[in-house]
Amino acid sequence: MAGIDPPPNQLTPDKVFTDSSSVVAATANMYTSLGSADANFLRNAGSYTDELVTTNVTAVATEFSNGSLTVANTSVLSIWQNLYATIYKANAIIEGLKTSRGISSSLKDQCLGEAKFVRAYCLYQLVNIYGDVPLVTTTDVTVNTRIARSPANSVMAQVIADLNDGTQLMADSYPFSGEKVEANKWAAAALLAKAYLYAKDYANAELQASSVINSGSYTLLDDLNSVFTANNNEAILQLWNATGSTSLCLVPASGVPAYQVSPHLLAAFEPNDLRETAWVNSIVVSGTTFYYPYKYKQRSPVAGPLAEYSTYLRLAETYLVRAEARAQQGDLTGAAADLNTIRIRAGLSDANAATQTELLSAIMHERQVELFYEGGNRFFDLKRTGTINAVMQPLKPFWKPTAQLFPIPQAEVLSDPNLVQNPGY
Repeated sequence: MAGIDPPPNQLTPDKVFTDSSSVVAATANMYTSLGSADANFLRNAGSYTDELVTTNVTAVATEFSNGSLTVANTSVLSIWQNLYATIYKANAIIEGLKTSRGISSSLKDQCLGEAKFVRAYCLYQLVNIYGDVPLVTTTDVTVNTRIARSPANSVMAQVIADLNDGTQLMADSYPFSGEKVEANKWAAAALLAKAYLYAKDYANAELQASSVINSGSYTLLDDLNSVFTANNNEAILQLWNATGSTSLCLVPASGVPAYQVSPHLLAAFEPNDLRETAWVNSIVVSGTTFYYPYKYKQRSPVAGPLAEYSTYLRLAETYLVRAEARAQQGDLTGAAADLNTIRIRAGLSDANAATQTELLSAIMHERQVELFYEGGNRFFDLKRTGTINAVMQPLKPFWKPTAQLFPIPQAEVLSDPNLVQNPGY
């Protein structure tokens, strides 16, 4: 299957796993293709749902805007290939560390934990985007080029297993760089909480979220303008860059923004919500006001406290994960406390939600306005709550119920005889 063959510049195990510096470098290299996958995915997922609208009129962008993806969409292919290329790198490290010599057990554990985390993250994204996907856990090309799709629940079970291993293997700190640009124990626990939540294992979702919240390693920032700055106290995992400006920035140089906050999302903000002020900006062009995402504010190189890193996991989301897990278990008091922690930070009053149904609805609303343009969360939330068709069909005339899954890229189906296409494509 294309996308999981050995990358042409991939170092072979006999060269990588002979000394500590090479192992650390190979581990760091896993994160690079994540940036390519997510920069592509996040803006397209935003325009595919009700978060963003775009002026981009290319065929690829129009398919996302209309909710009418085709099997030949090159962005759909790129997301798939980048995620599987990253999985290949993670698998190579996992395999190489089994027989490596000359590196300490603590270094081996950390790198193994990071590789398992990265593989879990990629599989988590793949299964939420495409549904049943190949569960690739080897670098053996003869296996990977003919691999079939595994049921989504089996893939998620692998995600959970890898992340449980990660919580045991990795350090509490960020040992290689001192920056929050590598996974640690708490990153694994935060993603594990999400995975358990999606698997409807609410007790374990609460347990893992609580471990992160109670670790003392992270705090919510009072200043919403600093939430996406490099190495801030709320960030759990970010993606490093050399310039202090990320590929996720959608601030226009001039003119009409290529990606705008949709009217649907704008209407979701309550009056006086500080997130609308801090995370949405506007520009007036020919007398018309256009609103655009402003979570990432730096579109040019910048250093110092204003520098930004792409954020993958942060504490506010973990509070909302625990709120939902608690509500699902009937702990309405605890759920409301977590939810209101996020609302108060945003300048709002406590949620007006007395019953379990009202509270779950309020948590979903809070996720919409807190986590927009992050991780594909809106797309995934609409699907897992069974509301995606009801929300999207009035907004997109070409939307079909089968659109809640991306198509398997046609290039992959043609190269792997055991891949079967998703229904409706």
